[in-house]
Amino acid sequence: MNELPSPVEQISYLAKVLAGLLVIILLGLASLELAHLPGASGRWAAGLLAGACALLAWLGWRRYRRLDELQRQMHGRACQWAVGLVLASLLVVSALQALGLAPSVHPLAVAAGLVAAWGLGLCITHHRVS
Repeated sequence: MNELPSPVEQISYLAKVLAGLLVIILLGLASLELAHLPGASGRWAAGLLAGACALLAWLGWRRYRRLDELQRQMHGRACQWAVGLVLASLLVVSALQALGLAPSVHPLAVAAGLVAAWGLGLCITHHRVS
């Protein structure tokens, strides 16, 4: 019942996750450069970036629909962990900012923290289920 996936399946899954994270990082970095592009080319680049994000959202939804009930529950619990951890972190950082002890936080850092917290939540949830 608690069979571990083969090493090839584990490496394949890890490669998919890392490739997805790389795409998200590259899209985030590309969004930082939009402000430096002039007029019309900036609008085209923003449109292409929005299209790429929409494609990623569609692919994610398509993948989510194929998951079985246990996998959906695990991802849902991981999202609950992520939201809780990120909100608690943001409360601490905002309190430190109000006291002048912390610099402002870039939105991409919040997004990266959310992805990292989701990964941590998925690890915790997987450990509790198995």
